Amino acid sequence: MGPSVSTHRARSAAAHTGSVVRAAAFWSAVGLPAPIIGLLAVGAPLPWVASLLLCNAAALVVGHDYRTCPNHEG
Repeated sequence: MGPSVSTHRARSAAAHTGSVVRAAAFWSAVGLPAPIIGLLAVGAPLPWVASLLLCNAAALVVGHDYRTCPNHEG
């Protein structure tokens, strides 16, 4: 007996959610260096800069496997 239609939909929804999260993390990792540099330029408190650096590192880890073209191998 194969998986039910609802099981298939749940897996599909989970896969789509995962790809959305990876995409958001990837693009956050791309964009976060700009405000980090800006905060450093204006002399913002170091904990602010450090927290953004940690967010950027987390975004890099989560978004590492993101592909803009899902059929692209490599």
